[in-house]
Amino acid sequence: MICLEEKGLQYSSRYVDVLAFEQYRPEFLQLNDAGQVPVLVQDGLAYVEASATCEYLEEAFADRPLMPRQPAGRWRVRVWQKYVDDGFAASVTDLAWQAHGARELRARGLEPAALQSAIDRIPVAQRRAAWQAAVAGLDAERLARARQRIAASIEHIEAALAGSAWLAGSEYSLADIAVFSYFKYLPALCPTVLNVDVAPCSLDWMRRVEARPGVRAALARGRRGDPFTISAPGPEYVRWG
Repeated sequence: MICLEEKGLQYSSRYVDVLAFEQYRPEFLQLNDAGQVPVLVQDGLAYVEASATCEYLEEAFADRPLMPRQPAGRWRVRVWQKYVDDGFAASVTDLAWQAHGARELRARGLEPAALQSAIDRIPVAQRRAAWQAAVAGLDAERLARARQRIAASIEHIEAALAGSAWLAGSEYSLADIAVFSYFKYLPALCPTVLNVDVAPCSLDWMRRVEARPGVRAALARGRRGDPFTISAPGPEYVRWG
């Protein structure tokens, strides 16, 4: 949505309540059989996977570019997108679920039997297992690993921004959008490793990103004042070998 707003594109937003399992309804699974958001539908074709969809928008709508012109800069953007997709997103959403999502689910007052029945009906086995684990409560070891990975990620982001205004170089890009979409959770979740003493460049970068009109417009479409106070079980960690 930030990408759409940054490019000044007109679109209609369709809210999918993932805590009500709307992403597993048959009509949504026809768009994305993995039961994941976001999905972009244009001319009858459904585009899935956030990073790939943003690159599609970049190529299809060249105005207001969000990728560097030079090949090396475009490579840096894709490296950051992969960094988010392969692990950063999963680490952040582990902590965000524990802090926000589980509480929100309890506040909805769904009886345990009804919740279990809803999980059992999830047609995607991998996501069914992820929801089961999340609702049962993520174990302390997994949460500790997530905190360790986030601390390392903050160091990585801080190092990149120490010598550059933006993550992939001198210009704002899809790299900044990808990282910001999870990074914005962290000041509340990890204040001991994300504060002005240890990560001043990162916090300054975050404030500059969230001050952009396109970012403000995208976040304003949320159903609550701060969309970073809610979460659902996130993506799996990518494992190689």
